[in-house]
Amino acid sequence: MRKPLGVLAGVLVFAEGLMAGVALAADNFGAIATSDSGAYGYAYDYPTQEQAERAALEKCGEEGCQIQVWFKNACGAVAKDDEHLGWGWAGTRAQAEANAVSQCGTGACKVVTWACTTR
Repeated sequence: MRKPLGVLAGVLVFAEGLMAGVALAADNFGAIATSDSGAYGYAYDYPTQEQAERAALEKCGEEGCQIQVWFKNACGAVAKDDEHLGWGWAGTRAQAEANAVSQCGTGACKVVTWACTTR
């Protein structure tokens, strides 16, 4: 009788370990919002895209704020100059910033904000 209980206990410990691995592998979402006046807000490590976007809009704090980019298990960035706005996302901060500057389209664009999830 003891042998089956020992096997059952081992199976339960194994299953618990698998569930912990699944929890660690959960997706993390982030988003960046901006307004025409220059306000911005960002959010990262939220369990859903919707929650990340809502948090970024709240942090932006103005009625005219709009989501510019959302990302999952990655980084996002927004770049702008006086007339243009660009955004990008990528696996690294540096690449997300480069993508944002490139999309902005002018050599005068600078990164105004960025955020990365913890994966």
